[in-house]
Amino acid sequence: MERLPLFPLDTVLFPRQALPLHIFEERYKTMIGHCIEEQSPFGVVLIKSGKQVGGDAVPHDVGTTARIARVQRLPDGKMNLITLGRHRFRIALLDRSEPYLIGNVEYLLNEPGEGGGEELPQAAERVAGLFAEQFRLVMAVSNQWTRSLDLPGDPATLADFVAAEIDVPSGVKQELLETLSVAARLRRESEILGDLIRSLTERWDEEQRKRFAGAGLN
Repeated sequence: MERLPLFPLDTVLFPRQALPLHIFEERYKTMIGHCIEEQSPFGVVLIKSGKQVGGDAVPHDVGTTARIARVQRLPDGKMNLITLGRHRFRIALLDRSEPYLIGNVEYLLNEPGEGGGEELPQAAERVAGLFAEQFRLVMAVSNQWTRSLDLPGDPATLADFVAAEIDVPSGVKQELLETLSVAARLRRESEILGDLIRSLTERWDEEQRKRFAGAGLN
């Protein structure tokens, strides 16, 4: 077990994901100050109940450690941070004796899971293709354009990248964070991406119909 200061937020952090933070509450200025001095990480956990600012938030059990990559110091001890997600963990015990939460945590490792092994690269390739398709649709419906999309090749890294990038509710992201089986995470992402693609395609088709109708081409 390791003691880890915790930062409950209304967001889910994944390994290798960058997360900017603005630190203004006194308790978190103190917490981050200690982390900077000791060059140590803190844990980002999604709030299950309670408020992000003030009060005592109750976090989900599984979160991700964050390393501080860049600090911009502001007046009154406030800070802007760039942090980077590192490792999944599970909270075994919460300590509320300090102004900020501290957790006794155990670190979690990815598991290939059922359907892993030789099938994992094929599952990753399918998710990569689906993600690229939905990304192109997102760009299209927002009248943007992209030349190429560089995706991770490692299945576990890809699964976390996709989970961090897709536009779904925090509860769904938390589900993906808690899924240690890479194969199961990829299968779930295939389902989610399929739903997103169908929704985006309908939106794109509707916008095209409106555009052509406005131009008198219907």
